[in-house]
Amino acid sequence: MSAAFLFSGCSFPTSIKTSSNPMTNATVIKSVDGGTGWLPKIKVDDKRTISGVDVLSMAIDRVDPNIVYLGTDTSGLFVSKDGAETWAQVAFPNKAYNVLFDPQNHDVMYASGVLNGRAKIFKRLKEGEQWKEVYTEPADGTIISSLAINPVNSQILFAGTSDGVIVKTTDGGSTWANLKKADGPVTGIVFDSGNDWHLFFLVFQLGLLETKDGGKTIEDITQKVDSVQHANSFFSIVGDSNLGGVVYLGTGGGIFEKTGSGDLWKPLNIIESSKAFPIHAIAVNPANSKEIMYAAAQAIYKSNDGGATWATFQLDTVKEISVLKYDRSDPLKIYAGLRKY
Repeated sequence: MSAAFLFSGCSFPTSIKTSSNPMTNATVIKSVDGGTGWLPKIKVDDKRTISGVDVLSMAIDRVDPNIVYLGTDTSGLFVSKDGAETWAQVAFPNKAYNVLFDPQNHDVMYASGVLNGRAKIFKRLKEGEQWKEVYTEPADGTIISSLAINPVNSQILFAGTSDGVIVKTTDGGSTWANLKKADGPVTGIVFDSGNDWHLFFLVFQLGLLETKDGGKTIEDITQKVDSVQHANSFFSIVGDSNLGGVVYLGTGGGIFEKTGSGDLWKPLNIIESSKAFPIHAIAVNPANSKEIMYAAAQAIYKSNDGGATWATFQLDTVKEISVLKYDRSDPLKIYAGLRKY
């Protein structure tokens, strides 16, 4: 049975004095020209900014893409209703690890956080309404490290914990079933856009799991990715929303791409120097599968030809990109969230 909570006492980030370079302390940046130029978007009001937060997750409303939510490490949820020009804090626990919209009803949102030391998943039925608890961990010390919603049937969600537990709901969070215990934190869950029974689960730095039957059976496919180039330091995963079977895996030794229905993963020909850094964020243009972006250290890389060549963009920031998101209604608009690792 779900419970509703009135959240209070969320700490607001301390504003950092503006430096000569406004990008230095940026925690959200935005491009309106397809990634050529980036501007910091951290304003709350004339006196406050969100420059003190670490962005863990981001969600963009498909119906009104000016509405953007951020999940942060110590300051809960933030929302912008003007395309990131200004931000407001949402009543939510201080730690917000995941946030996402229901793809079939944009009024409904899910988010994971930690309330009084206990990891939970919350659901909101409409803008302005309270968040209701729909899942809780049995004891303190873990977090809900990943959360994903089925793009075809939004009553189905998968969640992964920092302890490696993978659970599933088929009724919008009312009940949950245990699927598997992984060997480490499950920090990424991705659906194959061509088959909603086909999912991948990223086990942080350790490996990759796959199910082709909606979670009934889950296989460890770490060795199928690459065992020679030390790709099994896994950091990020994203699916192509246009092409079924296409998935990109960010590692400590580059990016690996899976295409089609087979088990073949191949290394993407990214810039060699960027392979020295963990690939924490990857994005694929929802209107053009040949346009791929990724971030490594303080740089963004963009390819318009499926990874054959790359343009590079320097970021004069003290943080690294943790999230890259395209605006589905206008892919020239791209958002990036930053954090310290």
